[in-house]
Amino acid sequence: MTVTMETATIRERILLHLSRFRMVNEEEVYNLPFDLTQDGIAAALGISRAHSSLELKKLRQAGKVRENQVHVIGSGIRRKVYYLEPDGRTEAEHVKKKLEDAGVPFETVLDMRKCDPGLMWDKLSPSDRDALGLACVIRVPVDKKLLPPTDSGVVPATHEGVVCISPDVKKRYLAAVDADSIRRWNSAAADWWMDNLGDDQERLYHLSVAGRPVEADRLLVGRSAEFLENHNDDLLETVKGMAYPVRNPLASWSVRAGIAVACGDADFAEKAAAELERYGSDEFDIVRAESKLIKRDPEGSLKDAGRIYAEKGTARSAMLVGRSLYALGRYDEAERSLSDTIKKFTETGDVSRLDEILVLRAGAAYARGDRDGCLSILGKALASCRNEKRRESILALAETVRSGKVVPVFD
Repeated sequence: MTVTMETATIRERILLHLSRFRMVNEEEVYNLPFDLTQDGIAAALGISRAHSSLELKKLRQAGKVRENQVHVIGSGIRRKVYYLEPDGRTEAEHVKKKLEDAGVPFETVLDMRKCDPGLMWDKLSPSDRDALGLACVIRVPVDKKLLPPTDSGVVPATHEGVVCISPDVKKRYLAAVDADSIRRWNSAAADWWMDNLGDDQERLYHLSVAGRPVEADRLLVGRSAEFLENHNDDLLETVKGMAYPVRNPLASWSVRAGIAVACGDADFAEKAAAELERYGSDEFDIVRAESKLIKRDPEGSLKDAGRIYAEKGTARSAMLVGRSLYALGRYDEAERSLSDTIKKFTETGDVSRLDEILVLRAGAAYARGDRDGCLSILGKALASCRNEKRRESILALAETVRSGKVVPVFD
């Protein structure tokens, strides 16, 4: 029978794997590659450590491999590594020749990236298929022990036990299965996140892809402050891909609009504004004004924000007036407006954007040539900031101002 990725025995795959390290000095006892350990072999072949241990024991008893205790790269302790004996090298060459005669590169027996995803799925048991599917839809590094157990150890992992499937391999394998399976795995992943890591952004993503719109929307609205505080492009893409809200659409579109504006996506912000207007919210006009500033139309945003502020006197419109004036280079007016904005936000009890306002005030001071004043205001912004990512940004901005080597960007 022709040897392929799907038919090669674990014994043959181990022999082929070890044959790739025939140039390693067997007398060396320091800095040997992890790939020669039981865990390294298991990770490279996508098998369990138990399978690796059992087959290596058989091969050692058959005189095909030998073991040695050495220092492995990245490990502080001595570990067992394995080398091919002459008989093992002969058998590995025989297996390799069978593959070559069949026109199959032997690397495909060792590397998931070179396997046919469709054939791989067909050969897996239901439990292995679900484990691999879940590993493919989960987007961040996770401990393999948290996934469902597998019969064959098909999910590759590092020696620390962290699943190691590259994004391109995940994409190829998921492209070979049906949409219902992908939804089912994402649904399981959504519940898994809630039970294990509690990462709301990842859970939102999985709920959306799994086709659970009501729960996704409930999470979006319920954690709106967290999402708005920690906005990012990946969150934006998740929100843009979510189904239209079927419950509490006003609250949902308000959060979606806030994320779009924070991430600088004018088109999606305008889409959200249209939905807010359709559902009777008076928030739509400020979102449209904010989108104008994103589109580098500060005159238009200032005109709209000024009108809204005159009509409603909201802190949000006051801030947009200050931002628009700053964008127009009218720094003295911007400084006065931003000072008024701080008062407005303080009156409402909302200090979550105080650091953002202070950074703009610092920019106005810098534009007037007041570097000391700029640094003083940045210090206040840093003291008021509770977001670690923004704190790092403010610190970097202050360092840029101090150095005087590069013109800092405040907005």
